[in-house]
Amino acid sequence: MNDDKKQKKRLKRKEQKKKQKAKQRDAVEKTAKKMGMFERLPGECSACSKAFPKTREAHMSWQVVVRTEEQLVRLFCPECQEMASKIAEGARVEV
Repeated sequence: MNDDKKQKKRLKRKEQKKKQKAKQRDAVEKTAKKMGMFERLPGECSACSKAFPKTREAHMSWQVVVRTEEQLVRLFCPECQEMASKIAEGARVEV
């Protein structure tokens, strides 16, 4: 009876490990795909065409949107992000 319990535990651990490895592999693949699209990053805001400054502050505040299915990368400045959030809030209120 003890051997049966041990066997079940071993199988359960093995299955959990397998799932965890698959999850890790998927995460690595997704990251690799997005990093592969890094060269498509535009040098300006996709909404207002404001130039992207190469500063640490800009890297922390500007937003990158990646759509892997369409092979599309967009870059948005903080002002356009704020405007989009206001529009989205207005759309939610009207519904």
